Amino acid sequence: MKKRLVILSLIVAVFAGIVLVFPESPGMKPSRLTKSLPATVGSWTGKPEEPGAAEKEKLAKDTEFERMRYEDEAGQLPSVQTSIVFSGRNLSQSIHQPEVCLDAQGWEFMAQKRHAWRGLLPGDEVLPVKEILCRRVLFRKNEEGDYEDILLPNGEKAYIWRVFYYTFFGHQKIVSGHYERTAEDIKDRLLKGYDQRWAYATFSSFVTQKHRDQGLRFESGAGLDEKQTEAHIQSFLKLLLPIVVSDPGEGYDESLANGKNIGS
Repeated sequence: MKKRLVILSLIVAVFAGIVLVFPESPGMKPSRLTKSLPATVGSWTGKPEEPGAAEKEKLAKDTEFERMRYEDEAGQLPSVQTSIVFSGRNLSQSIHQPEVCLDAQGWEFMAQKRHAWRGLLPGDEVLPVKEILCRRVLFRKNEEGDYEDILLPNGEKAYIWRVFYYTFFGHQKIVSGHYERTAEDIKDRLLKGYDQRWAYATFSSFVTQKHRDQGLRFESGAGLDEKQTEAHIQSFLKLLLPIVVSDPGEGYDESLANGKNIGS
């Protein structure tokens, strides 16, 4: 027991010493992801969307959002929503584990997996993402103003299906996990002496074949299954990401220019 306490004390002392020898931390470093999404991407047209009031209330005041729903001009493909949350000075109050938010919105997780996508970023850099396939009961307001589930002709509940792909863009690294992001943040603070702004990005689309199988026309465009929806989002990101992602360490954020911190 004493040996463990000695080892723990030494570890704490080493990290305390590292912190003390560092000079005062410079202003926060910007994320590699731009804060402005383009209005058009190839044949896709974006429509800005606002985060909900409840979402804003739960996050720190200096958290910033950028959200756009892109629609195919020909109407042949399902829309793609791009949602970005830019962290404030207090990471614990501005970015959290995405699964918590989706669960609170009523989504039921049906499958989860990790991907390492290539060919979407310049220089063949890998884009790590986490995929969450979800469904949620489709409902409507009745004449009394109450919400009720929509039932199919066979008496079963109708579901909307959506697949989410999320990742985190830091100043240098891109990681697909909440804990990986936390580890990178701690490492950069201790070893490189800077704080950084993280951008939590989610790219999502309806799995329209799931709706067709239920006899629903919930979303325009072709009926795509899970694998086709993944390829659909990859094709869109191949157009979008070269526009909005900078090289490692080369991001720019007006609110962080000239060594400023957010809110300073």
